[in-house]
Amino acid sequence: MSLPTIPTITPSISINRTQVINMLLASVALEELGLAHIINAEGEKIQAVLGTLPGLSVKATSISGLLSVNREVRRTLQTIIKNQMLLQFKLEDIMDIFSTPSPPIYVKAGSAWGVGTPYGDGGGNAQYFTLLNSETEKTVVLGLGATNIPVGMVHLLRQGNNLLVTFTTDFPYVMHQVHLYVGATIPPFTAPGSFDYKYPLTPDGYFTTYTFTVDVSGIPGTIYVAAHAEIFEQV
Repeated sequence: MSLPTIPTITPSISINRTQVINMLLASVALEELGLAHIINAEGEKIQAVLGTLPGLSVKATSISGLLSVNREVRRTLQTIIKNQMLLQFKLEDIMDIFSTPSPPIYVKAGSAWGVGTPYGDGGGNAQYFTLLNSETEKTVVLGLGATNIPVGMVHLLRQGNNLLVTFTTDFPYVMHQVHLYVGATIPPFTAPGSFDYKYPLTPDGYFTTYTFTVDVSGIPGTIYVAAHAEIFEQV
């Protein structure tokens, strides 16, 4: 059996989730309004054959004629009841949409770096910072773009021979991929893709925190750190 062919709709229609829900609710309301008019018309039909409808002198001439009209009205009302049941199911399905949260939408915001010392000309907003030999812990702002808009924090913590580097973002910002340089000298390059550490290896989602564990036993003095994150914003 072949699949149906859906024609291209021109012009293209672009509506959001809320508008879709409102249109569905409106469709139920309009169908209910139509059924109400039919019920009213059937009531007037009974009034007409009984001779009680103002402005009309038509009335049933026999009991059998009255019963015939009554049967037709009953059949129409039975059909309306069936439609009412379908509309009830439709309305319940629409209301279920309200209890199902829509998936978040993210748009790319740009690159963010742990705020410190800029690389200078040609480095964009790339920068690095240090952890002195006497320091066991440090926190710097994760700054987005050339003006270092605060979108989160980068936290350093010495733990034995390891250095724990934790990236964290604040709502509505999330990370798509993070890159990290940790060494005994100023990072020799500004391209974050060249750093030794990154997560995930292949970007496939969004996250708000991640911790690298780096062995720094071979760095006896000041530790130089460059922390980069690809930032997306929830809209």
